[in-house]
Amino acid sequence: MGNHPATVLVIDDEPGIHKSLTLLLQTDFSIHTALSGEEGLKKVDVVAPDLILLDLVMPQMSGIEVLRKLMQTGKDIPVVIFTAYGSVDSAVRAIKLGAVDYVEKPFDGHKLKQTVKEFIKGKRSHQKLSSHQNIIGESPQIQKVWQLVEKYGVTDLPILLQGETGTGKELFARAVHEISKRREEAFVPIDCSAIPETLFESEIFGYERGAFTGASVSKPGQLGWADKGTFFLDEISNMPLHYQAKLLRVIQERQYVPLGAKAAKEIDVRFISSSNTDLREDAEYGTFRPDLYYRISGLCIELPPLREREGDIELLARYFMGKYARKSNRPASEISDEAIELLLSCPWPGNVRELEHAIGAAVISAGRVVLPEHLPPDFQKGRFVPKEDDHGKVKFELSFSCDVTQPMDLKEFKRTIAAEAERSIIAEVKKRFSFSQTDLADFLGIDRKTLRARIGG
Repeated sequence: MGNHPATVLVIDDEPGIHKSLTLLLQTDFSIHTALSGEEGLKKVDVVAPDLILLDLVMPQMSGIEVLRKLMQTGKDIPVVIFTAYGSVDSAVRAIKLGAVDYVEKPFDGHKLKQTVKEFIKGKRSHQKLSSHQNIIGESPQIQKVWQLVEKYGVTDLPILLQGETGTGKELFARAVHEISKRREEAFVPIDCSAIPETLFESEIFGYERGAFTGASVSKPGQLGWADKGTFFLDEISNMPLHYQAKLLRVIQERQYVPLGAKAAKEIDVRFISSSNTDLREDAEYGTFRPDLYYRISGLCIELPPLREREGDIELLARYFMGKYARKSNRPASEISDEAIELLLSCPWPGNVRELEHAIGAAVISAGRVVLPEHLPPDFQKGRFVPKEDDHGKVKFELSFSCDVTQPMDLKEFKRTIAAEAERSIIAEVKKRFSFSQTDLADFLGIDRKTLRARIGG
C-alpha cells in the first residue's frame, strides 16, 4: 500500500451511519460509502477496498445477498457485518457465508476502529500458532475442531463447547480467547459445578459492603474481573435455574447488579460456555433454560472423545511421557508396543485427562521403558477389546491382572470389572450410532441419569 491509507467501503442504507463512520475512521483510512447493496457491489470494482463494512438489513438487496455475491467473485476482501443487537443467528449465518466478524448496532466506536485496524493490518496469523501449543492432536477429528476455533474465535460470537469429561473444553476455550480480539484482556474461568448454590450470586456478581452478615468490605465478582475480556462458564449445565435467569439478563442487557448495590454496572464480555451434556436436550427436559441456551450457543462446537481421535492416543501418550519424565526427573523415554496396544484397547471414558493420569503414574514406576505392568493396577484390571464377527456381533475380550497370593475383596473386584464392561459397551454403541443421550439411554435400557453417571458426566 506504500504511503496510501487503506480503503474502507461502508455499505449501509442509513446516511447517518456513513457520517459517523467517516468521522470515526477518516484520520486513518480512506472512506467510501454506498447506500444500497447494488451500489456497493459496483463500488467494489471501482475503489478496490481493503475492508468492507456491511449492514445486514437493507431494502431491495439484503446484506446476506450482497455478501453471497461478494463471495462468488472470489475477491479476498474481509467483510465485517453490522447486525442488530442480540441477532446472533444473523451473525452466525453471515460468518458461515464468509464474513470475518460482526459488530452489533449501536456500535462502540473505539472497538469498531480497533477491529478495522486489526483486520487490515493482518494481526491474526501468529495468534493461531500460539493457541495450538497446549493442545496435542493431529487426528482429522481434532483438526475439524481447530478449523471452527480459528474461523469463529476472532469474532465475538458466544461459543458453546460440548464434550465428555476430560476432552479439553477449557483448553479450547483458552485457545478461542487467544485468537480473539480480546486476547490482551482477562480470561476468567468459573466452574459452575464447584460453587455452592448459596455462594453463586456473590461469586459471580460480587457484593457491596453490608450486603449480608459478614460483608465487611465490598468484593468484585468474577464477572467484573472479565470486563473487556472473556468469561468462561465451565459445565454451565450445573448452574441452578434461578441463576440461569440472572445470567440471561446480564447477556441481554450487558449489565449486572452486585449484591447490595443500588445501581447496575455496565459489562463488556465475550461468553464461552461448556457442558458435558447435550444442552439442547437439557432445555427440552426443563433442566436448562431454552432462552439461555440460544443466547450462549451462537456456535456449538462438539469436542470428540479420545476413542474417536484417530492416531492421537499414541501421540498423546508419548507427549505425556516426556512431560512427566522431565517433571519427575525420571529416565523413562520409551513405551513398549505391548503397552501401546493396551492403551489403544481402552475406551477412555475419562478421555485425555484419564490417559494423562495413567501415563504420569507409569513414568513414576518404570525404568527406561514403560511396560504394561507399569500402568496403574486399576487400569489393568478390566479392559474389554471389541472384535466384530461376520454377523455384526461384537465379542469383548476381558483382560485383567490380580494378585491371587494376597487377600482380596472379590465383590469389589466383581463390581470394578462390571463397571468397566458397562463403559466399554456404552463406548462401542456410541461409536456405531449417532444417538442423542436420551435415545442412547433408551437403547441401553437405563434411565438418562444413570447413563450420565456411567459415562462420567
